[in-house]
Amino acid sequence: MVRFEEALRKRIDQTLNMPALCAELGVPARTLRTCCAEFLGVSPMRYLLLQRLNEARRALRRADPSTASVAEVARSHQFLELGRFAVTYRTTFGESPSATLQRDPQT
Repeated sequence: MVRFEEALRKRIDQTLNMPALCAELGVPARTLRTCCAEFLGVSPMRYLLLQRLNEARRALRRADPSTASVAEVARSHQFLELGRFAVTYRTTFGESPSATLQRDPQT
């Protein structure tokens, strides 16, 4: 699991697929899925998605709403389908990405 976390951290801003991840870690997909389910409670790809969403949220919170856009932040975190990003973001965090961007950084 430590190697899995390290691999994700190194490539959080890149498109990553299961076969490439398994090859890098040197484990079969089934082993990785089983370990993630046992230790994290989610699949490896769901965990990666949640990590990327959290990174995007941090970026939205730090961004200046007068110069940054949700689309720009989403794309920089490998979310290319902006509508899907917005729906997943709202489902995960309970607010739209634009609401996060507009929020005062101190809150």
